[in-house]
Amino acid sequence: MDYKNLANEFKKLLEEFRKVTIVSHIRPDGDTIGSALALFNSLKIMGYQTELVCMDSDLPLKLNFLNGFKKYKKKIDYKDSLIVTVDCADISRAGFDLQDRTVVNIDHHKSNTNFGILNIVEVEVSTTAVLYKLLKEGFAIDNKVAEPIYAGLLTDSINFTTTLVNSQTFELASELLGYGLNASYISEMINKRNSLAHTRLIAKAIDSLELFSDAKIAVMVLKNIDLKATGAKGSDLNGIIDFAIALVTVEVAILIVEFDTILKVSIRSKNEDISAIATKFGGGGHKNAGGFEVKSGKIEEIKNKILEQIKDKING
Repeated sequence: MDYKNLANEFKKLLEEFRKVTIVSHIRPDGDTIGSALALFNSLKIMGYQTELVCMDSDLPLKLNFLNGFKKYKKKIDYKDSLIVTVDCADISRAGFDLQDRTVVNIDHHKSNTNFGILNIVEVEVSTTAVLYKLLKEGFAIDNKVAEPIYAGLLTDSINFTTTLVNSQTFELASELLGYGLNASYISEMINKRNSLAHTRLIAKAIDSLELFSDAKIAVMVLKNIDLKATGAKGSDLNGIIDFAIALVTVEVAILIVEFDTILKVSIRSKNEDISAIATKFGGGGHKNAGGFEVKSGKIEEIKNKILEQIKDKING
């Protein structure tokens, strides 16, 4: 990708608007938070009027050590700003009505729909990796910018273990550490501050575990009653599916979570490309990680439909 040209196009839009609204996606994770905070801190240094928004108030508290985290709000106050979405494969993930706004789309998903007037999209280990390549082309970078980029890189790569991790990933991480970051501190803040609700959800998820296709497929289900019994929030679900995909025989893992009004489905794989399956159900993702949401339907019906698709894929 020609990041120099993309950076110049982005700068033209920034100069035209001067005000910027950075949008993280609903049910935010470390990558959308890290990307938003890094861009927010960079643009503030450069003198732009910038606001940071997320429709979802359930922000992952393990990221509250990052500079700017407390600046998040739930509504867009600027009426005439440039909108920048980060880590949104589809504009619906932003959660706001952006129909009449000028949107810059910064993302790393294979399934991205290129919905922006400017699309800075590359399949990468994280959106923060894409953002860092962009910011290196003449934007302000200091440790307050580098730290959230590293945090997003760490979380979306699951501690540098996903299939998109390569030598360039570690070169990028090394460059970020050159800004004086404390890698062990960031890792501890992200990986060793789980809530009690999260731990209790793990137990309930494992208790629900079912295996299919000679134990190649694992399914876990968390019902609304489980969330309420543990006092869990959406952010407490992060990492739970990893307990299923970690089983030695399992090739594909599915986690179905029942909320008040939707079913949220996450899919992980070791080798199979499951992105097309997630897209078929109206979602998206990468080769080895995807997901989607269903506003109506019963858990068993959705489970059976997904299993049918995955069994067909595994059986060739």
